[in-house]
Amino acid sequence: MSQMKLFDKVHIGGMTLKNRIALAPMGTKTAPDGGYEERSIEYYKRRAEGGCGLIITGLNMCSTEFETRAANTLEGFHQVDRLSLLVDKCHAYGSKVIVQIGPGLGRVGYSDPENPPYSASAVPCKNFPDLMCKPFEIPQIKRLVNRMGNTAMLAKNAGADGVEIHAYGGYILDQFMTSEWNKRTDEYGGSLENRMRFMVECVEEVKKVCGKDFACVVKITVDHCMPDVPGMRKLDEGIEIARRVRDLGGIDALHVDVGCYEKYYMQVSTTYQDEGYGLYAAKAIKEAVPGLPLIVHGKLNDPAFAEKVVKDGVGDIIALGHQMLADPDWANKVKEGRIKDIAWCCGCNECLYGAVKGRFKPCAINPISGNEFDYVTEPVKEPTKLLVIGGGCGGMMTALEAEKRGIEVELWEKTEELGGMLLAAGAPEFKRDILKMNEYLKYQVLKSNIKVCFNKEATAENVIASGIQNVCIATGATPFIPPVPGIDGENVRTAIDVLEDRSPVLGKVVVIGAGLVGMETALHVNKTASHVTVVEMLPGILSGADHMYSLDQWLRQEVADSDMDVVCSAKVTKITPTALEYEKDGKTVTVEADTVIVASGFRSNNQLEDELWGKVANIRTIGDAVKPGKIISATKEGYHFARVL
Repeated sequence: MSQMKLFDKVHIGGMTLKNRIALAPMGTKTAPDGGYEERSIEYYKRRAEGGCGLIITGLNMCSTEFETRAANTLEGFHQVDRLSLLVDKCHAYGSKVIVQIGPGLGRVGYSDPENPPYSASAVPCKNFPDLMCKPFEIPQIKRLVNRMGNTAMLAKNAGADGVEIHAYGGYILDQFMTSEWNKRTDEYGGSLENRMRFMVECVEEVKKVCGKDFACVVKITVDHCMPDVPGMRKLDEGIEIARRVRDLGGIDALHVDVGCYEKYYMQVSTTYQDEGYGLYAAKAIKEAVPGLPLIVHGKLNDPAFAEKVVKDGVGDIIALGHQMLADPDWANKVKEGRIKDIAWCCGCNECLYGAVKGRFKPCAINPISGNEFDYVTEPVKEPTKLLVIGGGCGGMMTALEAEKRGIEVELWEKTEELGGMLLAAGAPEFKRDILKMNEYLKYQVLKSNIKVCFNKEATAENVIASGIQNVCIATGATPFIPPVPGIDGENVRTAIDVLEDRSPVLGKVVVIGAGLVGMETALHVNKTASHVTVVEMLPGILSGADHMYSLDQWLRQEVADSDMDVVCSAKVTKITPTALEYEKDGKTVTVEADTVIVASGFRSNNQLEDELWGKVANIRTIGDAVKPGKIISATKEGYHFARVL
């Protein structure tokens, strides 16, 4: 594995990288003054320690004059010392550091309904469409250009190896470059040359201030992936922008992106996307605009696939984002050939969902992501035993963390396979990343010293008889079956049964429930069924889904593009061997159904807690057994219970 091209040296200008693996830019929590705080420094250091050849920081805004701080800022000497510490800690492991800089977020920033953000023109604010943005005046643009040069100089003072100009994704510079958002009639609007002027002036200022030996990378969006909207960028314009950036001279690499907030699942990958889904754009740029090293990203987590991207010349540097949250040691593990030890990102986007709520970036498979500074695994001080009941993701995570601490662990699983709900959740072809996560957890459990007992269902009696006084109840949840006449018919199955069975569902299908499980199941069976109808009591689909809107966007788009019928505000009243009846608007409707699939929610399996309470010393119930929820809830609760046991 050490001979892989991923581990060849590569040059960006005068900078030499030890390999072709980069940490993609993602924002981190900031100190009160906008500079880097200790957790963020540790976060970057940890990825450098894990083998990344290049660390690209998240956005550092050059000024807070025109918007409240929503990212790191680098506008004064008082912020240089901590950035310098970040750089030094990464350099210690042989990693280079590029600081991403930009003028801000503009119309997609964290605005409120009363204070309009600045943008290229008076266009609708993303979060509040009735609120029109304030156009930048030319003197304000000139000030921001000047501040970009100042920020680049501060990054150079901190010892960084270069900067990346943040000109992508629907943020300020991209707003200027996009005719949908740029309606100006002055020298910063109209033609592509004029729309690019702000970005070009920023690049020229950075090169003037920092010199040709300081690396300068530009990140651009070459396709907004919205072909039906005339003013959004298509690939042909993206190619022309890339060509003009190259022709500026002094640009050392191009970082290629696709998507925008309106198609966020193309900009930030989810569990639903195929690997390398954005590489079509990189291929087009590589062919049309030769001469610049390309940094590429977009679900390149699989080492063999990433290696092929480099070998085929599609990209020169592989940037990994969420995968580096899931496993900071990805690069080292690949180099050492320990592929099965990679903790796979499952694409749940909980990292981003937590961040937009103001939290540190959590991770379903790596509970200390962004909190490396806070949570340290320490060996247990005296011999301790732990019984984990349930071999789903929460149970496996609990067992692994406890075993790592030197605790003697026994895990009981009532079936003959580890995985619990992950087995059903990962069944649809478009959610295979969940199965990769499960395979990782299974491999770690089975190669450890954890004693796994399959086909063993826990009862109060056999738990007490085991003599183990520390018990983690990770027994999950079971489907809720609504009291509908005919619900016990032979043609009725639960969504979990259908997903776990994995055999094709044929004929006419009706799904009861349009929540997350219901809609994913409907899309799954729609590939083989002759027709699918979804019936939902609430006014809309995905009403109770608690997830990042990138996933929501994808699901709603897939449903809209399908031939399924979705009936909301309807109550199922009867199921027969050949049909389902529902009431809507006072009328009874009959739908033919060869199979009826129930996706009406779940009920926690937590009765064992009451039966054991007071009979063992320490009980903790986690995950779905507390409240039916998400993967991250189970893994986080289990990890931290084991960490402090």
